[in-house]
Amino acid sequence: MVEIFDISYAEVEIIRDLWEKNRQYHEKNSEYFKESYHLIRFDERIQAFSGFNEENMKISVVKNKDEYIGYCISVIDGRKGELETLHVDETHREKGLGRELVDKHLQWMDQKKCQAIGVTVSQENETAIGFYKKLGFYPNTLYMQKK
Repeated sequence: MVEIFDISYAEVEIIRDLWEKNRQYHEKNSEYFKESYHLIRFDERIQAFSGFNEENMKISVVKNKDEYIGYCISVIDGRKGELETLHVDETHREKGLGRELVDKHLQWMDQKKCQAIGVTVSQENETAIGFYKKLGFYPNTLYMQKK
C-alpha cells in the first residue's frame, strides 16, 4: 500500500538514500556538470533548509510498505514558494506519484497565499522539464554557468 505523508525537518534523514539516488541520477546524466553533482553532499544540502521554520517548509514522503520511494521538499520565502527537490525511485515512476507530491505542495503554497511558485530544473533534464510543463510551469530565465 502506497501512502504519502509529511515529516518534520528532524526526520529528514529518512530520505538520505533517495536523495543520494537523485544526486547520482543528475551526476550520471549531466553532460557539463558531473563533477559538481558528484561533490554535493546530503548533509550540506539539507542544512540549507535549517533556516526555515516548520511553517514555511514542507517535506512529504511516499512510502510503499516498509520502503520510502519518493519525497518532495518545498519552502516559502515571503510570498514566493519554491519546489526545492523532488524524487521518485525509478522503479515507481510513471504511476503519478511525482505529480501527487507536487500537487500536494502546490496546494499548500496556494493556502499560504504564495504570489509566485517556482522550481529550478537542470537544463539538461528534459524529462523533468516536460513533467513541470505539464503542471503549468514554464521557463522564465536561463541561468548559465561556466564549468
